Amino acid sequence: MYVCLCNGFTDRDVKSAIATGISAVPDVYHSLGAAPQCAKCSVHIRDIIQEEKAQKSFAVSAE
Repeated sequence: MYVCLCNGFTDRDVKSAIATGISAVPDVYHSLGAAPQCAKCSVHIRDIIQEEKAQKSFAVSAE
């Protein structure tokens, strides 16, 4: 699903960036070679970061 229409990146792109250790919205933009345009996607990016952190924490605690 597209997260940012202005820059044309998807949730997969954001998750790939997060998988490299990125944990901040500005760093996601930078890693994708993008810059905030209207910034409406910042909230969605932040949500994806939090979801990925929660999943990682859950996976670690389940081990």
